[in-house]
Amino acid sequence: MRLLVVRPEPGAAATAAKLRALGHEAIVVPLLATEALDWTPPAALPDGVIITSAAAVRHAGPAAAALQHLPLFCVGEATARAARDAGWRAVAAGPGTLQGLLDQLAARGPQRLLHLAGEDRTAAAVPDGLAIETRILYRARLLPLPMLVPVDGILLHSPRTARHLAAEWDRLGGRRRDVALFAISPLALAAAGPGWRAGEAAPSPDDAALLAILAKAG
Repeated sequence: MRLLVVRPEPGAAATAAKLRALGHEAIVVPLLATEALDWTPPAALPDGVIITSAAAVRHAGPAAAALQHLPLFCVGEATARAARDAGWRAVAAGPGTLQGLLDQLAARGPQRLLHLAGEDRTAAAVPDGLAIETRILYRARLLPLPMLVPVDGILLHSPRTARHLAAEWDRLGGRRRDVALFAISPLALAAAGPGWRAGEAAPSPDDAALLAILAKAG
């Protein structure tokens, strides 16, 4: 299949390489670009740190060195791998969603946690017993789709990107019914709206599960 990858770099290139290894033609047109923001750790160290994206790991910078000995709780295994590679020492992977991770942490008892996050964050209910302080490490800018790309399918890695892709596709006069969507989560798929030729969400929010549904789709 000819597939459009719109996630930010460096993830876009990594996903494209996996697609090509599976025999697909991958076209990379990122619709988000991330940029680091200045931040400082809190004066009083927390009991642990939460990171919910590999982008936060990349943009943490030198300020993170003072925290890397603390327990780090990542939203999923992909983020956990990025954190280990970046020098975090006590890393645990969560169930794949922020809400699921918070619920797991609450079951361990009261904790003071520091969330290292991007400017655009997923909403979640903080369970009783958790006190969470947030530091914003980066922001993501939306980029235009420069032209319609004739493809069989589009990969969607976040709800924000999915909403933007749909708006750009419509702006350029694209026909939704000509293209199938393959999304990393049901939320990302829903954010693209109706009218596409087909749409399928991965059973877990990671690239491996997304590639598996592509294998089934042919």
